[in-house]
Amino acid sequence: MASAYDFDGEELKYELYWTIFHIADAKAKAKKVDKDIYRFEGKVSTAGVARWFKKIVDRGYSIWDGRKLVPIKTFISQKEGDYVREKIYIYDFGKKEVTFIKRKPGKKDQVRKGKIEFFPFQDMVSAIYYFRKYGKFKVGEETSFPICVDGKFYVAKVKVISEERIDTPFGKVDTFKCSPSRELTLKGSFERRGDAFVWFTKDERHIPVKFVGKVKIGSISAVLVSAKGKGFQLRRREEKMEERIREKFLEGNYGF
Repeated sequence: MASAYDFDGEELKYELYWTIFHIADAKAKAKKVDKDIYRFEGKVSTAGVARWFKKIVDRGYSIWDGRKLVPIKTFISQKEGDYVREKIYIYDFGKKEVTFIKRKPGKKDQVRKGKIEFFPFQDMVSAIYYFRKYGKFKVGEETSFPICVDGKFYVAKVKVISEERIDTPFGKVDTFKCSPSRELTLKGSFERRGDAFVWFTKDERHIPVKFVGKVKIGSISAVLVSAKGKGFQLRRREEKMEERIREKFLEGNYGF
């Protein structure tokens, strides 16, 4: 059964850490641009101590057909120091063909065409939204779905490992701890190099609140720090405390 949650208007913000160091910020947005058509977009950029070593700005978007459950167009941009790449995917469902374009500054575009081997399927941006809406959220269950990466098709899997109540900036949250397969990764500094786990909320939104995994730059963790969507808004507990203090100050309960 698909979740009834509508992604339209959702905005999620994360902080990424390498050991105890804040190294990057990430944002994910979802917007309905037409009937059953969504634009999913994400961005990761270096922050904190990482700015001194290497500037990274990775971003991408997927135009996704929520009725047919396929991406219509995919765009990925990676700027990591001297490593600069753009990847564009154009899908022709009539011809059952995907055109994959790899673009580098100052060089001729590399164009490759391939057969669309599965229908429906996902891309690197839409995959997590597809799993959140159609995944099997039960301990021991595994969700499999086709995914297109670099113009080639693979079968990605996400398995629910356990149910856990974890601490978050919003308080304790009931979650499903999940393990995604290695097809769900991009090349670059954050390319996966080992085990990875994602914790999704147990409600119908299935919001990813935490990530831990081994990547090219070492072991990192990502923590959700703010979230909003239809009918909800989550903020850090300390922000709520600051707001209450400001209210009391204006009421005359604090001050000199």
